[in-house]
Amino acid sequence: MEKITTKQQIPILNKPIEQLLKKSHSWISEIEFIKVEQEFLRELLGEHVIGLCTTNNFQNAKLLLKGLEHENNLGTVLINSIKEHNVNLSLLIENIYLKREDNFRKNHENLKNEVIKYIENFKNIKKQVFELILLIMKKEKQQKLLTK
Repeated sequence: MEKITTKQQIPILNKPIEQLLKKSHSWISEIEFIKVEQEFLRELLGEHVIGLCTTNNFQNAKLLLKGLEHENNLGTVLINSIKEHNVNLSLLIENIYLKREDNFRKNHENLKNEVIKYIENFKNIKKQVFELILLIMKKEKQQKLLTK
């Protein structure tokens, strides 16, 4: 009987530098897309601000807007950190900084964890915005039905 083995992920310490560089470029793309989503959510909340004023959810909306702004700023800082990291990885590919390779790999792991937390936080805020907007849209729909 053959034993089936699953494909294990290669630890960061063993991955080729080119692969780390490619991954960090994908992080930047993902964060930039999230920034577009954040702008959309800010506009969506702004669009329904009148509906929010008539409910007790106005404070919640203000907190969500602050959270979106904070995440947007954090995304900018994260992108800058990743770009700096990419420069170091590129130099490492050119055999510059070979003695600091372990530091760059550890930094890559730290950045990976920050990106994961950033994405999770944004998903949480996005879910809350959607729930709030859905609640408001339902109330607006009820108001329209009552006035007919």
